[in-house]
Amino acid sequence: MSHQDSRKFLTLLTSRVAAVAIMVAACCAAMVGYATTTFTVNVFADGQAIPVKTSSRNPDAIVAQTGITVGEDDLVDASSFHVGSDAEDGNAIIVYRAVPVTFYEKGKKLVSVKAAGTVADAVEKAGIDMEGADTTDLDPDTLLKKNMKINVLRSYKIQLVVGGVKRSVDYAAGTVSDVLKRANIKLGEYDVVKPGLSKTLKPGSKVVVKRVSYETREVEKVIKYSTQTKQSGVLAEGTKRVARQGRDGSKTVTYEDKVVNGKVVSSKKVGEVVHVKAVDKVVVVGTRGAAKVVSNIQGSGAPTSYIKTFHGPATAYTAKAGAKTASGAVARRGLVAVNPKQIPYGSKLYIVADDGTVYGYCTAADTGGFVTNGSGTLVDLYMDSYGECTQWGKRNVTIYVISWGNGRV
Repeated sequence: MSHQDSRKFLTLLTSRVAAVAIMVAACCAAMVGYATTTFTVNVFADGQAIPVKTSSRNPDAIVAQTGITVGEDDLVDASSFHVGSDAEDGNAIIVYRAVPVTFYEKGKKLVSVKAAGTVADAVEKAGIDMEGADTTDLDPDTLLKKNMKINVLRSYKIQLVVGGVKRSVDYAAGTVSDVLKRANIKLGEYDVVKPGLSKTLKPGSKVVVKRVSYETREVEKVIKYSTQTKQSGVLAEGTKRVARQGRDGSKTVTYEDKVVNGKVVSSKKVGEVVHVKAVDKVVVVGTRGAAKVVSNIQGSGAPTSYIKTFHGPATAYTAKAGAKTASGAVARRGLVAVNPKQIPYGSKLYIVADDGTVYGYCTAADTGGFVTNGSGTLVDLYMDSYGECTQWGKRNVTIYVISWGNGRV
């Protein structure tokens, strides 16, 4: 190496050494600066709070600064201690004093220990094996007190049926809600739980969760047309003529299904939309030439001629003043309720009971409830009072049709 090269190498080496020295000096200065940073900590012990100004990172050393003596079984809780934070921000160290506590199992003494902190700390100090869902009768976070009695509760199996699927779960204490939480079972809005969520259990108990939901479905349906029969004096008796052909309609019916564990257990209709209305078929039956002459009809004032007779049960009804019949006429004596498909509104009638009681001349003007209730009644006679209706009761009568109506009164 030449003399000139030697000088260049020496210069480069000198500059690098100087740079390293500067970096080391800077790091040392930073460490000294950090080490000398102070902060405040509240040390809680024996019912008092002692503020400490410190730069120490060691909780035990900070407690020692207060002059507090920590026993062998005492516990220094540094879970709220943070280097660099201040007491006003919650920086704290807690000293728990050890106290005697006793554990029991099934009413028998298990072990006595001197422990500090919480029930969980005492369990650990006592070396009690806790398996599965084993627990104590006190919450693990409960602070220990002198001569505290703690019962160890061993777990057992609970049968859990969720949505029809069976499984077993470890259980020691709590409620049905706790069991479901332990098994990570989340309930839906309509799910059913038996027994109730607040119930406690015992060995051999079973918890059943029924998965319940409500689903809607739409069904397309046909609306069947009906057939109406009308009478006409224009057509000869026995003649029938179709005045209008019937036509089926269509509709969409919406149902709500109750689904339990994946199966539909009930359905109810919740809506209906008619797309096409059904058109009833109309058949006209002729009555011309049907009149017959009959003499000696029982009862005073009976007609001497009539078109047709009907025989069957008759009941009686009444209504409030001003009430209207199905034909629009005001209800009154002399207007009777019939099946308008059998006897059209406006038909003139004469009615007499089999026992000789005469209702007399009247007009078909109302629709009887018997048309839909299937009672077999032939006619419902209007009476002026409830008492008259009661007195009439139900009797067989003969109805003489004097003339057919045209559907109007």
